[in-house]
Amino acid sequence: MVNVFLIVSVVILSAVLLAACVMLLAYFGHPDDRNEALFPKVVTVFGLWLAFASVLVLPYDVSNSRGEGGGLRVDILWQIIYMLVAIMVTVLIPFAFFFYESDVDREEAQKCCTGQFWTAFRMTAAFFVVFSLVLIIMWAVLNEAQIPVKRIAQDVNLLVASTDSFKNTNCGSGCLETTFTWELPVTFPVYVIAFLSWLGWWFFSTFVGVGLVSLPLDLINEWRTRPEPMTTQEYYTQRNQLGKRAKRLMEIGKQIEKEQSEPGSRSRKVRRAEARVLTRFEQAYYFLKRDFDLLEVSHKLKGGNPLWYFMKLVLGVMGGILSITWVIHIGLFMFPEQPVHPFLNQFFIELEEVGGGGFPLFGIAAFGLYSFWLIWCCVMGNFKLGIRFLCMRVYPMELHNTMMNSFLANTWIILICSVPAVQFCVQAFPVYARFTAADLLIGTQAQYLQFFRLFWENDVFIIMMLCFSFLTFVYLVLRPKDTAAEIEKVLDRVAQGDEDAVV
Repeated sequence: MVNVFLIVSVVILSAVLLAACVMLLAYFGHPDDRNEALFPKVVTVFGLWLAFASVLVLPYDVSNSRGEGGGLRVDILWQIIYMLVAIMVTVLIPFAFFFYESDVDREEAQKCCTGQFWTAFRMTAAFFVVFSLVLIIMWAVLNEAQIPVKRIAQDVNLLVASTDSFKNTNCGSGCLETTFTWELPVTFPVYVIAFLSWLGWWFFSTFVGVGLVSLPLDLINEWRTRPEPMTTQEYYTQRNQLGKRAKRLMEIGKQIEKEQSEPGSRSRKVRRAEARVLTRFEQAYYFLKRDFDLLEVSHKLKGGNPLWYFMKLVLGVMGGILSITWVIHIGLFMFPEQPVHPFLNQFFIELEEVGGGGFPLFGIAAFGLYSFWLIWCCVMGNFKLGIRFLCMRVYPMELHNTMMNSFLANTWIILICSVPAVQFCVQAFPVYARFTAADLLIGTQAQYLQFFRLFWENDVFIIMMLCFSFLTFVYLVLRPKDTAAEIEKVLDRVAQGDEDAVV
């Protein structure tokens, strides 16, 4: 029997997510794209919606598996979602990206197959062919899931079912134990899911590792360094200081433009040095614009709405609790071969039993909160690396100043990270998420596939995540905020052509 409550909840939540994605696009979008680039905007909104929705399908899957079930084929829903993710990351987002960045003059556009559409089509076709060939070859050669199975035969009267004995399958007296490996060929859709998950894990472990620490600390720091009301004299004093920074940036910009417009070929080393200087110049502009906006809020808006910054403090504290409990859960349940304690698994189960266990809303809501926190940390980790680290070429997200190519690049990363986000939750909560379609699809078949299993069985990506979290914590403790004095030093080095200048 179909659970009407689940259907209504999904429809409402999908509408809320869609509205949030549209608001995100409007809030961060550049004014030049306001009435332009309709197709890239549609792709961006749908990609962001699909990324967040795919993560929130997991608590829906858990709810559907409880009691008599919701009567829905969630396994088919998962395959549809991840086929859409595959189409988005291999076709639609690359096409929209190349279409937006294609710059064809009018004379070239009139020639056959040289317009903006055909340029994007050729680039997307090349990307899709390479991606598909790699995927098909790997599926043809490495398409077996090698699932370890332990079979225990025992008198049914002696069995004890308890979450406290989870993974404790030691055979006692009066039983027969045998182990073997079940080699199961997987379908192509399942292999696509496993491949996308493996590919996304490289981004996911990096960005989530950074976001678990930086997101709550940044929210708390935004409250701690919130704009304070200032007098008119203080306003003009700080405005003059920002004016001096802006003047220096203009001089440096003219110098960079002059150097890059000089005729003659440049070596690869010189081009890399010029690209690094330009990146630092763009970041200095970003921080100047941010400081000017804060100054305007302090003077004209008398420090802004205090409730807004208090809400950030509350979110930061709550986020810190979520991040800390995530790390504790990894240490207690995921790393040890025999888990020390179910921890969050038991927490969710006990929440389901509130009120007699007839309405498991509290447990499912908490489970959804922890799942959604991961993808939010992934997004903020991506933004953080884009500002802090100069060794990576990124498309930064800026308020009211983000072009559509930046939106599309970040949407591609977030979308592909949604696949390992679901897999990580399945691995972290096998007690609570038991009997779900995601557990069977991702937690069993995809996890034990040839080649990929080497990374997941040895916790390679989880170790990477914790290492990035530790490094981020050390970095933010030593440098909690980018100050104007530090930027001034960088401007001095950039003006002098010092390639080692860092922000």
